[in-house]
Amino acid sequence: MKKKQILIEAQITGKKVKVVYKSGSQPNHAREIIPLKIENGNVFAKCLNSNTNKLFRISKLKLLTDEQYTHFAKWDLNFISPTDYEIYEIKRNQLKKTIFPLSIILVILVSLFYIQVKTS
Repeated sequence: MKKKQILIEAQITGKKVKVVYKSGSQPNHAREIIPLKIENGNVFAKCLNSNTNKLFRISKLKLLTDEQYTHFAKWDLNFISPTDYEIYEIKRNQLKKTIFPLSIILVILVSLFYIQVKTS
């Protein structure tokens, strides 16, 4: 079955289609889309990865089998958008790694200052 026919069938049934898009905000990343409208070589679809409606050029879409999609999803770190909590945890851990060495330096500087003041 041709790409456009599969997209039309998915539009009619409301089924998800697994694709790789060779352009856009995340080129060559696996995505799941639900086609909403197809015309002029484009498909307007709901992108389930970003939870937004997007316009895709059919010629830049590659349809994936479930096995191919699993392979892409396994290696594509940007495949699943992180939740706000996951972003918070990542930033918190990065901050911990930065603050800990700084706190040690601060303790050393305060200790040296204290020793300098005490010996003066």
